[in-house]
Amino acid sequence: MKIRVIAILSMALFYGCGGEPPTGELEAANKALQDARAVGAEKFASSDLNAAQSAYDAAQSELNTEKEKLFKDFEKTKKMIADAKSKAARAKSAAESAKAQAKSAAESVIAAAAAAVEQAQAGLEGAPTGKGNEGDIEQLRAELGSANADLSSARSSVASESFDAAKSSAADATKKAAAIEEGVAAATQKYAEMVEKMRPWYERM
Repeated sequence: MKIRVIAILSMALFYGCGGEPPTGELEAANKALQDARAVGAEKFASSDLNAAQSAYDAAQSELNTEKEKLFKDFEKTKKMIADAKSKAARAKSAAESAKAQAKSAAESVIAAAAAAVEQAQAGLEGAPTGKGNEGDIEQLRAELGSANADLSSARSSVASESFDAAKSSAADATKKAAAIEEGVAAATQKYAEMVEKMRPWYERM
């Protein structure tokens, strides 16, 4: 009889105390936070991630507080945990969206830079070279190599998800390509003037 009474009292105490603490749910919320960080939420959705972390910390604190009580009720804790998990999922989604947009923007800038560098290279390859402008052409070739290095750096930055750095490197490549085209025009003009001076006087009459 005593054992039965003890069992009944134990069950009543268990259910009266709100049941088992929702540690599994808290672990799931923490996993959602880690998933958000894994896709770059700290960089691409920091405000959403901070909100999710604050909600998680509050839920964890509430759980620890409730566990210390004689008569426990974890309903509020469960709602707080669910809120933290929801906010973590929102942070993950926001990060993925922002990252995709940033990547697309960087790749667009790189594509434009690559086209500009290709055009500058074609112009340089077709530029006349002779005594008087050889040094200019050689310098322009070095500048073309630097522009291609910037493009390579931009692509590497995209691969490492450093999209601002990628756009900066691509912009540098574009500027150098424009300078090369101007240089080619100047070198071509210098070559033409040199050829004109070398013509016999009677051909220039």
